[in-house]
Amino acid sequence: MIQRLQTLFLLLFCGINAANYFLFPVEYPLLNSTFETEAALLVKLPLVFALILFINVFLYKHRNRQLLINRVVWVVFTLFWGSVVYLIVQQGKEFSPYLADLGLAFVGEVALLMANRYIAKDEALIRSLDRLR
Repeated sequence: MIQRLQTLFLLLFCGINAANYFLFPVEYPLLNSTFETEAALLVKLPLVFALILFINVFLYKHRNRQLLINRVVWVVFTLFWGSVVYLIVQQGKEFSPYLADLGLAFVGEVALLMANRYIAKDEALIRSLDRLR
């Protein structure tokens, strides 16, 4: 539902991950030095997150499923960016080329958490209305 606030947060997350993929592809050399063959797939992970959550926007009638998908994406998203930060620290590189990526990832993570919060509020509201019937 476009008029719902959680939809705006989910679309913000999708936009941020698309921007991370298209505008700031600086983590490819970092991942390539560690995971030579899998690096091309790992770099596309933010785009996969964006596509999954864009599809998830249309599951607004199944709020519990939407919450589950959001939580799984949030955990994998956090692990992915945590591993990127770990690789930056492990290889002794400076954070300055990665700050735009990491900043956008943090804003995306907050947007996903806010979307979960509003989806849960919607579910609680629907349950309370069902009790009144």
